[in-house]
Amino acid sequence: MSTKEQKQEMNDSAFSDFKVDETAKKDAEQGNQIVEPLTGSAVLVEPKAEAKAPTNGFPIGYGPNAHMTKIEKPKKPKLGERLKYARKKMTKKQKILAISIPAATAVLVGGFIVLASVTGMFKIDYSTMYQSAKELKGEMQKLRSDGSCEKVIDYLDNQYTTMKVYSSYVEGCKTVGEGVTAGVINAVGNTEGVLKDDEVRQKYNAFKIVMDASKDGNKRTNETLDIYTVWHSWVIAESSGNSSHNDWRWTEADLKNAAEILTSSEVPEFKKYGEEWLAKKKAAAEVTNAYFNHALNTAQSLKELYDQMIQAQTEFNDWKKNNAINVSELYPLEMVDMNKLYNKFEQMYDYMREVYQNNYNPKAGGCKELVGSVICD
Repeated sequence: MSTKEQKQEMNDSAFSDFKVDETAKKDAEQGNQIVEPLTGSAVLVEPKAEAKAPTNGFPIGYGPNAHMTKIEKPKKPKLGERLKYARKKMTKKQKILAISIPAATAVLVGGFIVLASVTGMFKIDYSTMYQSAKELKGEMQKLRSDGSCEKVIDYLDNQYTTMKVYSSYVEGCKTVGEGVTAGVINAVGNTEGVLKDDEVRQKYNAFKIVMDASKDGNKRTNETLDIYTVWHSWVIAESSGNSSHNDWRWTEADLKNAAEILTSSEVPEFKKYGEEWLAKKKAAAEVTNAYFNHALNTAQSLKELYDQMIQAQTEFNDWKKNNAINVSELYPLEMVDMNKLYNKFEQMYDYMREVYQNNYNPKAGGCKELVGSVICD
């Protein structure tokens, strides 16, 4: 066979292969697959029909669809399997980084923790809390020792207690009712020890609740103290008038001025009492003045005037005895329960004191430093 004939045969063979490839391509486009064994023969294989969702309402494998095979969804590999697979795919450099980065992070975290423990970076400083609590303690002791409220009650009807002195008792009692100023209390609550220590904060909140509750009744206390002030002013006015007028020889102007203390007040009981007092006292004063200013040439006999005077004075005394007002019972003074308040404060303070002793800050000081121990008072 000549060279020309050999080339023609090779071209024919290549064209034949090209035709086979074109046929395979068409078959593939029609959904067939071509399998070529080593023998060179070609086999056409029908593709598997794709599983479609049934439209008759029955699930796959049940009823009319019992012949259909349910295709299970592939399960997602577990985390360990995925990591194992990813590790196999890593390069050597990636494996080194995967080990070195976590190790370096662990070293840094550990070093930071050691540094924090040595320097006390995260340690709570209770020194400011203790100093603020000591200042609050001083204010609480002042309130506890203040007997102004008791004096307001004890000297309410005392005619010898001047208004200046009694007013000082009233102002002192108002101060007790107001309690410690909010600034001193908040100074304790804003310290690091209270803000960062849950146990300390609970003690502080328990005390503050009792303190705030005592302040809620402060308005009523002040209103009662104002009533007491009016009544004591009346007691002083009546006593002073009796002294300067020999009890009964009041002038009409002086009687009205004294009674106006009660009649101009907003206390109903005081108004009524003042009006009746004025009427009874005026009647007795007029007869008494008439008796002592009696003229010998008047038709009215001295004895008749005397009898009228005694009768009027007796009527006034009987009225006053039967209509006396017990102001402290009618308007009781709701004083702050200082024992309850101070007990709650002591619970808070003792706890703070012990906490600071156990976490003492030598630089801030504030306590007695003995050999091997610290004592905070």
